[in-house]
Amino acid sequence: MDREAFRADLLNAVVTRSEIDQIWTANAFLEELKVRLAEAEEIEDASTLNFEGEGKSGRKLAVHGYDLDDSDNSIALVVLHFDGGPGLPTFTGTEASKRLRALQGFLEEALSGDFRVGREPSYQEYQLAEDLRKRGRNVSRYRLYLVSDALLSSSAKAMESTELNGVPVDYHIWDLRRFHQVAESLSGRDELVIDIREWLPSGLPALEVADRSSEIRSYLAAVPADMLADLYGRHGSRLLEGNVRSYLSNRGGVNKGIRTTVLSDPASFLAYNNGVTATAVDVEAVEGRLISITDLQIVNGGQTTASLFYVKRENKTAPMPDVFVQMKLVVVEPDTAEEMIPKISRYANSQNRVSEADFFSNSPFHVRLAELSHRVLVPAQSGVNYQTKWFYERTRGSYQNEKSKRSIAEQRKFEAEYPRKQVIDKTSAAKYEVTWGMQPHKVSAGAQKNFMAFADLVARKWEAAPAAFNELYWKHLVAKGILFEQVRLAIAKADWYEKGYLANYVTYTIAKLAYEVGRQTKSGAFDLDTIWNSQSVNEIVLRECLAIGHKVQAILTSERRPVQNVTEWAKREACWELVREMKHALSGEFLGQVGSREVVSDRRRAAEKVQKIDDGIAAQTKVVTMQPSEWVAVQEFGTTHRLVSPKDMDLLAYVTGRKSGFPTDAQCRVLLGLLQKCIDHGYDPD
Repeated sequence: MDREAFRADLLNAVVTRSEIDQIWTANAFLEELKVRLAEAEEIEDASTLNFEGEGKSGRKLAVHGYDLDDSDNSIALVVLHFDGGPGLPTFTGTEASKRLRALQGFLEEALSGDFRVGREPSYQEYQLAEDLRKRGRNVSRYRLYLVSDALLSSSAKAMESTELNGVPVDYHIWDLRRFHQVAESLSGRDELVIDIREWLPSGLPALEVADRSSEIRSYLAAVPADMLADLYGRHGSRLLEGNVRSYLSNRGGVNKGIRTTVLSDPASFLAYNNGVTATAVDVEAVEGRLISITDLQIVNGGQTTASLFYVKRENKTAPMPDVFVQMKLVVVEPDTAEEMIPKISRYANSQNRVSEADFFSNSPFHVRLAELSHRVLVPAQSGVNYQTKWFYERTRGSYQNEKSKRSIAEQRKFEAEYPRKQVIDKTSAAKYEVTWGMQPHKVSAGAQKNFMAFADLVARKWEAAPAAFNELYWKHLVAKGILFEQVRLAIAKADWYEKGYLANYVTYTIAKLAYEVGRQTKSGAFDLDTIWNSQSVNEIVLRECLAIGHKVQAILTSERRPVQNVTEWAKREACWELVREMKHALSGEFLGQVGSREVVSDRRRAAEKVQKIDDGIAAQTKVVTMQPSEWVAVQEFGTTHRLVSPKDMDLLAYVTGRKSGFPTDAQCRVLLGLLQKCIDHGYDPD
């Protein structure tokens, strides 16, 4: 897709969002881009607001978004430059500097307390300013972002980092060109190239350990702690692979052992510390020295990296030049990075007992849902002479990729079969399920934290009963999504709705609905099947949700709330406890539509039986499609590495041709388990 078509597609998404959410186009633009910034791993979960005004002496101030909860203890602030017109508009470096100065002006007056003078405390910008002021210097860095739908002039110069009250301030400009580049990249994020010569003019000495038969290269090196600390200070959690980032965010603080060793015995740090494992998609090496690293991701050792940064920041006299950290750097091909990096992370972290949920992006759960989405037809709707499907976006951008690889005529057919409005991605699925699981405070905590809660929930359930994730589960997930989005639209149009915090109101409203259905009906269950069958939510349900939503708004914005910032208050479990305990009697009209819990249970049991049959057929199909020679190779590898049991040998006899007959579906699952075990130990089926 060329740049102009990309912009047209972006603005179309913005207009659609504006109409659905009943918000200004500029606000809808930021709502759309905050999703893309999260996917690019720049800003995890930006909250939006709309402030343009004046400060002391008529100084221009502006802020349109913020994220106070990055795991690296940094704060992101966002300001807009929105054109919205046709074609490919441009803006100059002078205009960019002016917008960023307005954003920095807001930050400076927030920190000094000047912003409070004469302002209304209930406004979102006031609450943000107070949060910034109270945090003071307990911040690793400020990241100021300018986002635009126009092209930045090629003659514009980058803004150098500065400091504010001793805290580094970085400036980032995301114009149309940069968003387009990220959308077109294989990784779906902005390329990060680290020039090692900034710390080591002649490069980093490294030993290459390469298997000539493999596409993977590895390097072993002793990295200066100064370099690791500076990289973390500059790029923060962007350096950490997603699973490690989530793991680190739950820990925090400086590892005492690391601090003690750095300060009292720096020469022994290399011997005492386990070091870091990292990945990259490319390196430049000259005569045994690494010169640059492209897309560095630390997959093990995030706590070490973060701790070194804090030790250096808090102890200006720390002997960092004497400290070295051992590093294993694995270079993977860009087109296999999305699959390979989570695996490397998994095995690198295995001794730390990181749960399966931490490596959920490649879970068979996602594969199952994608398969179901490709075969489950939406019930025929009135006035439409064909049936559609919902598309499950297992990997980032897969919907667009599937569409783009087709001819123009086939693209139209694809869109007819999978309408753009019928797409559910992983983070949306997590939002719907965790909301329905009555944990709206986790949904409000941001996409990544919510996804980890979802992953942990599903990983445990998958291990216990994988057949529970079946056709009925998929239909109910879609129904929960339809409910969520239609309640969102209804609240946005409600006369009592005060602009702002819409996402929080929606997740709390639906969670409260689910809670009250369970509490007020002895044997009832919310009827998700009706939503699936009609692909819509009826007026009775929407009226009930609006009644709940009005009460939710009152609690979230109450003047007696213990946390002034409403967005931050919504992340607290105490907020959910208040909403859960608030009085709300479900209407008789709504209760008359509640289904039978027993009927739902019967449907689930029947769906699980069907799924088990499907799983057995799938296992047998996979086994039979492999040639006897392939199974002979598996047997030889497994025997050599002592992975094959006597029972396995008996089953292998069926598929290697030594015994007549064919294994049962259960036996096929055992054979596939053996195949996976061999792969985990280095067997290459290709």
